[in-house]
Amino acid sequence: MPFVDVPGGYLYYEQHGAGPDVVLLNGGLADTRMWSSTVAWLADVARVTVWDCRDRGLSSVSLSEYDELADLAAVLDVAGVSQATLLGVSDGARQALAFAHRHPSRVARVCAVAGSFGEFPSPTAAEAAARVVMRAHFAQQAKILETGDIPAAAANDITAWCPAVDLDAHRFLVGLAIANSRIMLMPEDNARELDPPIKHRFAELAVPVSILVGEHDFQGTQLWAHRLASEAPNATRTILPNADHMPMFSAPEAFRTFLLDALAGTSPAPSPATP
Repeated sequence: MPFVDVPGGYLYYEQHGAGPDVVLLNGGLADTRMWSSTVAWLADVARVTVWDCRDRGLSSVSLSEYDELADLAAVLDVAGVSQATLLGVSDGARQALAFAHRHPSRVARVCAVAGSFGEFPSPTAAEAAARVVMRAHFAQQAKILETGDIPAAAANDITAWCPAVDLDAHRFLVGLAIANSRIMLMPEDNARELDPPIKHRFAELAVPVSILVGEHDFQGTQLWAHRLASEAPNATRTILPNADHMPMFSAPEAFRTFLLDALAGTSPAPSPATP
């Protein structure tokens, strides 16, 4: 099994297929298994690298702060990837954009799917209202976790983020959240990115950004997609009416079309500028 040694730990990765390099970055409570259905077709047209951040999947736990962007660079070096399209979902989108900011020569494009960035800097009224809804969900999660019922917390979280997936996908995602529950129980993620974080630096991005967001996702996620599209110099936004936070499960054909278009360098007509 391929592992990469990094300061204070190790990282698990897999590589599939041949062609232009595409690196997949997991959602926060998932691991490389979330990409199995994507890799099944993507490896026919690209060399696909998937990997687990620390505290997820088969990678080591973190006992102190670490540089998540240096971890990704280490995976790319060992996997022989000099430049790639980075596809990140949820927190993986944040990480992909931060890496592209630090290492623009190593990134051909970022596909930012359902990007999650936390609190909005200088929020609009709509952004502030959307964060109230999300904080209420986080508070509900915290109450469930206080009881020690990890499966209930996982199911509650997936139901909130992924209301458009079918039953099998829901069960699969709940299972991933349970398997990666360590991150739910940590007071704070030990990963560190840019300082200041990428959410303050969208306008500085030098690489093309293809943004995808679903209409069934949290309003806060949709507003982050709008802000990223408005501030990044070379960005297009696609809104999927039948998708939620995990469009590879809730709208798989539309997700496939989005990604293949991005890899071909053909940008769809941007979605309307309104949030």
